[in-house]
Amino acid sequence: MALQQYFHACKYVSRNKVYMTQSSNNRQGKSPAEEFAPLATTFRRRLLAGVGSASLVAVGANFGGLTSFLLGLVPESGRSLKLDVLYPIEGYSRRIENNEGFEFIYPASWVGDQRLLYRAAERLERSLDPLPTNSPKSGNRPRKNVNEPIVAYGPPGSSGELNVSVIVSPVPLDF
Repeated sequence: MALQQYFHACKYVSRNKVYMTQSSNNRQGKSPAEEFAPLATTFRRRLLAGVGSASLVAVGANFGGLTSFLLGLVPESGRSLKLDVLYPIEGYSRRIENNEGFEFIYPASWVGDQRLLYRAAERLERSLDPLPTNSPKSGNRPRKNVNEPIVAYGPPGSSGELNVSVIVSPVPLDF
């Protein structure tokens, strides 16, 4: 019955096609704008919520360099909040190691030295047993080889002639 109110079939049928036309009398004489007006507020609310959450994700993920651009507008405040650890500001990133007592700024296009990662992976003890309760945590444990850099960065594809690396070693008090 409802289908008959909205559509009526023309008597023209040709080769498996039935032509339908919309009836001019809508339900209760309402126009389509009046009929869908209650849905407009719901649609507007969902649209604003979707655009707002997508904007937050884009800023948080530095999508297309958006966050770096916004932080570059006021670089002093971004650096004072140390946001350059997560997002490059004006082409520079920051490395902070509180346990070792240093921090430095390096070009954001530089990459970390993979050899340090390979050496750290070789040093790991692959045991399923839990650590004893009286052992010091791995982050506070003194390093055995002090002649090796903790971190190293350099331009991608270079042979190492231009880089920055940090070696932390104990220094005597009278030095």
